[in-house]
Amino acid sequence: MARDEKTRGVWERVPGSGVWWIIYYDTERKRRREKIGRKSDAIAAYTQRKADAIAGKKIERPIRERELTFKEFAENALAYSGKHKASGNDDPTKIAILVTEFGDRAASSLTQQELAKFLESRGGSPATFNRYRATLSMIYREAIRMGWTERNPARLIEAKKENNARIRFLSDDEENRLRDVIKTMKQPEQYLNEFEIALHTGMRKSEQFNLDWKQVDLKGRRLNLLKTKNGETRMIPLNSTAVAAFERQKLISGGSPKVFITGAGKPFGPDALRHWFDDAIDEAEVEDFTWHCLRHTFCSRLIQAGVSLKVAQELMGHKTIAMTARYAHLAPGHLQSAVEMIAGKQPPTTTAKTATNHQ
Repeated sequence: MARDEKTRGVWERVPGSGVWWIIYYDTERKRRREKIGRKSDAIAAYTQRKADAIAGKKIERPIRERELTFKEFAENALAYSGKHKASGNDDPTKIAILVTEFGDRAASSLTQQELAKFLESRGGSPATFNRYRATLSMIYREAIRMGWTERNPARLIEAKKENNARIRFLSDDEENRLRDVIKTMKQPEQYLNEFEIALHTGMRKSEQFNLDWKQVDLKGRRLNLLKTKNGETRMIPLNSTAVAAFERQKLISGGSPKVFITGAGKPFGPDALRHWFDDAIDEAEVEDFTWHCLRHTFCSRLIQAGVSLKVAQELMGHKTIAMTARYAHLAPGHLQSAVEMIAGKQPPTTTAKTATNHQ
């Protein structure tokens, strides 16, 4: 049991849980105990309870029984995501969309059926459905940890089966059409740099658009990713095309510590690409393609060029070789060359001596 040294009536029932309680005496000198949540909220609640008791006010509703809105739940989860999740860079976008829909509603009033209906209404792939489901679950899970609720309706929503074997990559013709469209857009130089760097490094969107210049070593021709999806550091070598794109981008970003900045000179948010990529894809008539497919294209081209799965795994930052093995079928003649390795081999012949021994 942990207690706050400055505020005697505030305590953490389970040390390290982040859930704080208060103990106080009401106007009738009855000893009361409440589970509040965050330490700062517990201190504020305890101070208020003491003031009410001194003033003779009757306590109508404990703070923990107040109906918190979905927006309050979401803001708490967003703070957690920014602090603890290595792959949480897309959370602000998803949470903002969820808050727009449910923000002013009492979080406890939302049902599994209502949340699932909203996720279905957004369309998209099974993977997108599952990512939003996971974000909802995190929002309620963190609220439970804070002692604000005891239920997580998102956990009851059935996840959709994803086709992880799907690999969508750019054909040469699609790439040419896309480049032609980008050249006609508002900021063609920056957009082409973003596109080129994604295509020649295989970085995830969150990795690329959070890059600081201190992570880019143009002289050594490499990137140093300090915080990846797997929570591990990763080094990416840069080919001549990527180096040239970074050199051009350095002129555009000026003295900003961030590699990619908006027209207003600010770092990009989690929805960095919505301002141009979706429009470019539509105009170029490249169907069923997302920014993440550029990462697929990078790996596919490595394998098609004869790079081993092990090397591709390291460049992609895949935690297991199984993830990279999805691209194995793209290796030039990989099945044919495998069976040719044993062509012409004959079964061992039986020696005369051995044959004699068996007679």
